[in-house]
Amino acid sequence: MTALRDLFKNPTAAELELLERHGRLPESAQRERNFEAFASTGLPHRRVEAWKWSDVRNALPQLPDAIGGETFDTPFDKIEGAITFTFDDNGCSYPDDLPNGLRVFEQDAGQALGGAEELPLAALGAALASDPGVLMVEVSETIQAPIHLNFASRKPVQFSRIVFVLREAVRLSVYETHTRSGGFSSNLIEYGLEDGAELSRTLYQRASNDAVQVFTGLVHLNAGAKLTQSGLGFGSKLCRNETRVFHHGDGAHAVLNGAYLIGGGYHYDQTSLVRHSKPECTTEQLCKGAVTEGGRAVFQGKFYVARKAQQTAAQMGHHALLLEDGGEVDAKPELEIYADDVECAHGNTVGALDNDALFYLRQRGLTEATARAVLTEAFIAEALETAPEDVREALIEEARQWLMTAES
Repeated sequence: MTALRDLFKNPTAAELELLERHGRLPESAQRERNFEAFASTGLPHRRVEAWKWSDVRNALPQLPDAIGGETFDTPFDKIEGAITFTFDDNGCSYPDDLPNGLRVFEQDAGQALGGAEELPLAALGAALASDPGVLMVEVSETIQAPIHLNFASRKPVQFSRIVFVLREAVRLSVYETHTRSGGFSSNLIEYGLEDGAELSRTLYQRASNDAVQVFTGLVHLNAGAKLTQSGLGFGSKLCRNETRVFHHGDGAHAVLNGAYLIGGGYHYDQTSLVRHSKPECTTEQLCKGAVTEGGRAVFQGKFYVARKAQQTAAQMGHHALLLEDGGEVDAKPELEIYADDVECAHGNTVGALDNDALFYLRQRGLTEATARAVLTEAFIAEALETAPEDVREALIEEARQWLMTAES
C-alpha cells in the first residue's frame, strides 16, 4: 500500500480514498497492475494533455458520501424483448434464462488493461470494479434480441467492467444507459469482435450537474468486423465519453457518430481514438452538438494510421452550435498518418444558427423559441441517423424535449 501511495504526486483526498478502497479488495496481480497504471497519473487534470479541458481532479476533490434524489428515465426501457443487465446498488443482475448463443460468467478480476497508462480512469475502473470484478459475455451466435446495459447505480461511487466477445460472423445490438444522480462513476465496456462479426452500439447519457461520470469503450475489430456506434449525451458536472477502436484485421469498418446538447453548468467530453493497423480498413465519424450559456462541450478525435495500413479511408467531422453567448466548445481533431496510400480527412466548425433560416420560420408563424428548437433539432439529427430504427425516434424526442425546455 505504501509503494502505491508513493506513485501519487501530492495526492488529493479523493485519490487517498481510492487507494483505501483498493486496499479493501481481494489481492490480485491484475488489480494491482491496473491500479498502478492509475496511480502513475492519478485523477487526470488540466496539465495532462488528453484531459486539459476535462479536469477531473478539480471536479472531484474528495469522494462523495451521498447521492441526490433526482432520477432519469432512459428511452431504452421501452425496447421490446431486450435482455437487460442492470448495474445498481446490489452489483449486476441479469435474466437467468438467456437465449442460446449467449453465455455469461463472472470473474473476480480480469487481465490488466492494455495501454492503461493512456486511460487512467479506465484503469481505475478495472482495478476497483467488484461484485463482479469483471462480467464476461460470450456471444457465439447471432442474438435477435438486443442487450441493454443499464448503469443506474445509486451508490455514491461506482465502478463496473464488462467484456463482450463476439465470435466469428455473429451480430449483436447493445444499448448502453449511463445515468447518475450525483456521485462519481467510472465504467469500462470492452468489445472484442472476431472475423466478420458486427456490433451496433448505442449510448444514452444523462446526469445531474453534480455528477462526475466517465465511461470508456474499447472496441477491437478483426478482419471484416464492423462497428456502428451512435449516441446522445447531455453532460453532467463533468462527463467524459471515450471510445477507442482498434483495427486489427484487414477490411474492418467503424462508424462513430454521436450528438450532444449541453446546458448551463454542464460539461460533456466526447473523446475518441481510432488506430488503423491493417490495410483496407475504413472509419467514418460524425459528431454534432449544441451548447447554451454556461455549458461546455469538448470534442477530441484522433485517427492514427500505421505505415502498413495502406488503402485506409477515414473521414472525421465535428460541428457545433453556440446557441447563446457564454457557451464554450473546445475541439481538437487530429490525423497522424504514416501510410502514403490513404484517403483521410477531418473537419471542424463552431457557429451560430442561420439568421435567414430563423427569419423564414418566423415568417411562417413559429415563435422564435420554437424556430430555434426546430433548427437545432434538424442540425443534430444527422448524427443520429445511424442509430437503430427502434430507438432513433426516441433519441430525437429526448433532444426535442430538451430543446423546447432550453428555449422556453
